Amino acid sequence: MDIVVCEINIKTRHVTFASAMRPVIIVLGGESFYIKGNRSSVGGESVIEKYFDDQEYYLSPGDTIYMFSDGLPDQFGGTDGKKLKIARLKKLIEDVAALSMEGQQEVITKFYDEWKGEHEQVDDILLIGIRV
Repeated sequence: MDIVVCEINIKTRHVTFASAMRPVIIVLGGESFYIKGNRSSVGGESVIEKYFDDQEYYLSPGDTIYMFSDGLPDQFGGTDGKKLKIARLKKLIEDVAALSMEGQQEVITKFYDEWKGEHEQVDDILLIGIRV
């Protein structure tokens, strides 16, 4: 299983997360940072012990954390029927980060619908954006 576990202290704006094979995008002061997850999944039949590093950040008002399943970047679409990919998702998040969360939802939903077009949805899709 690939997953991100995130703890946010709203009062101090302290964020701690650990990630198994899933990246996180954080927008701090208008600049986006792509944080790779650990290269191990949770579970499986591994005989070695797995470790998941904690990542810690202090956020300022207006900073945003984005967590997402692999279903969004793996979605086929566009004019050539190719995968959306992480690079396109990162660019999309950078383009909408200054908008209100409602505005972001509207733009991202429209982008996804246009990208997917007539292609079947290939996987579950989850995109969570949290602004402090």
